[in-house]
Amino acid sequence: MKRKNSSTNSRHKRSANKIIRTYDVDTCFEDQSTIDMDHSIASVESILRYKFNNKKLLEEALTHSSYTDSPSYQRLEFLGDSVLGHAISLFFFVTYPDVDAGKLSELRSVNVSTERLARVAVRLGLYKYIRHNKATVLSDKVLEFLIAVEEEAGMVVHGGRMKAPKVLVDIVESVAAAVYADCGFNMQILWMIFRRLLEPLVMLDVILAQPQPISALYEVCHKDGKQVDVKYNWNGDRNIASVFVDNIFIASGSSETKENAKLHAAEAALSKLTKFKSVDTSPQTNVDIHESMETEGAKRKVHDICIKKRWPMPIYRLEEELGPAHDKRYISSAQVEPSDTIIVVKGKERSRKKDAENSAASVMFCVLRAAGHT
Repeated sequence: MKRKNSSTNSRHKRSANKIIRTYDVDTCFEDQSTIDMDHSIASVESILRYKFNNKKLLEEALTHSSYTDSPSYQRLEFLGDSVLGHAISLFFFVTYPDVDAGKLSELRSVNVSTERLARVAVRLGLYKYIRHNKATVLSDKVLEFLIAVEEEAGMVVHGGRMKAPKVLVDIVESVAAAVYADCGFNMQILWMIFRRLLEPLVMLDVILAQPQPISALYEVCHKDGKQVDVKYNWNGDRNIASVFVDNIFIASGSSETKENAKLHAAEAALSKLTKFKSVDTSPQTNVDIHESMETEGAKRKVHDICIKKRWPMPIYRLEEELGPAHDKRYISSAQVEPSDTIIVVKGKERSRKKDAENSAASVMFCVLRAAGHT
C-alpha cells in the first residue's frame, strides 16, 4: 500500500529495523479483510494462555467496525472498560487495606489508563490480529506509537510523549470482555489471566516515588504560598503548556494532547523548582520578570542566543488586541524551542505591535538568562 506522508516515511525508515525486529510492524498494514481468523484466534489464545469455549466471542473482540461482515468489538470494548477498572480496583483495595481512596483511585487510573493499555497491546502484539477492511487500515499513528514505545527508557507511569491510538486500547478492553463473558463472568478467572498481561503493575511505592506531577506541583507551590498558572498555546499539531509560578515562567511541555502537555510541563517545572530549592541559585524565582526593566534590543539578543545554540528561530505572535480604535493596546508572545522543550511567554501591553514584541522578547531573554542560556 502506498504511503501518503513522505516525512512520516523517512522517520519510519530510520527506525524500521529496530521496530520490525520487535513488533513485525508490516503486518499492521496488510489487507486483513481475508485474514485467517482461526490462526488469529489460536495466536491470541496462546498470548492469553486461555482456551475459549465460545470462539465467536474472541472473533468479535478482534473485529474492527470497518469490517462489516460480522459484529465488531464495540459492545465488548464497552464492557471491557468497566471490567478492567473493577478488577484493578478490587486488587488494590485488598492489597492496600490502609491506603486512602485518593491513592487507590490514582493506582487504578495509572494502571488502566489509555496509554498504559495501548502499551499492553503493543507489548503483546495484539494489534496484529485486528480484522479490518483495506479501506480502513491501521493508521500511521499506530506505527509512530510503536516506535515511540520502543524508544522509551523505562516504565511510563503518568503519560508518554505521544497520544495512544484508540484502536490499541479498544483491542485490550474487548479481549478482556470476551474472556470475562466466556468464563461465565468470573472476575477471579479474568484477573488471573489479565494480571500477568498487565505486569509490571504500577504499585504504591512507585506512585509515592513518582507522584502525579500536576498534583505534586500544586501541592509544592501551595506550601510555599505561591500561585500556579498554566497557559496554553498551539504550535502546528501540538499543544504547548507553560507553567508560571507567581507570574514567573518556569517550564513548558508539549504533546498532541492538552492533558499530556500539561503533564510534561508540570514534570519539568517540578524538576526545576526542586533544583532551585536544593542549590538556592536562582534569584529570579523571587522577582516578577514582567515588572523588570525591559531589555533594549531584546529581540536581537534572543535571536542571537538561538543562532548560537542552533535552536529554531524565535516566533512572535500577537495574542491580544485591546482598546478602541484610537487607543489600541497590544500583547505579544514569544516562543523559543531549546532542545526538546518549548518555551512560550507573554509580554506586557504596549501601544505598538513592535513594542509589544520587544516586551515579550525581554521576558524571554530573562527566562533564558535565568536558565543559563546566555
